[in-house]
Amino acid sequence: MGSATMTIRQSLPYQSQQSNWFATNHALFNRVVAFYFEVIQAHAHVLDLSTKEALTVLETLTHATSKNRTPLLPLTDVAPDIPAMFRRAAINAALGSAKSFYSSLGKWRTRREKAEARKGRRKQFTERPPVPPRSWNKSVPFYAGMWKERSGAERPSCSRSGPAHVGVGSKFARSRVICPMGT
Repeated sequence: MGSATMTIRQSLPYQSQQSNWFATNHALFNRVVAFYFEVIQAHAHVLDLSTKEALTVLETLTHATSKNRTPLLPLTDVAPDIPAMFRRAAINAALGSAKSFYSSLGKWRTRREKAEARKGRRKQFTERPPVPPRSWNKSVPFYAGMWKERSGAERPSCSRSGPAHVGVGSKFARSRVICPMGT
């Protein structure tokens, strides 16, 4: 028998100037997700790979490194200096949206073929095909390494704990005020 789950929502207090930071990050994240969705559409074979392999291929196509100095579709054209965790979160969001879209498109094509195979019916197949997203409103994931923790009169310290999520119940969210890096 499963156990009951209780969801607790908690507002984290932040200063008014940080709302601009959140809005800017949100817009940037959605631009990067849209960019990677277009890359996936141009290279649809990426969807046949595992998520980890697709992430590697997409980074090779878009991210400049010492071994890959000139990527085919540079991300720096969209925004320079995107952090790795931010870029990978955007790639995973785009992969999820692309897999969903192409799955819906495949199901629609199957329904259309079945309807066209039934020649004796007078009613035509009028269902519209799915369309790729025209606009993006993805939520930006915030990780522990992106936050400073403050408590009382202490100086802010930077968490170097890695990719754990900050949120209710997280050991990184126990101080009085949590604010984004750079403030």
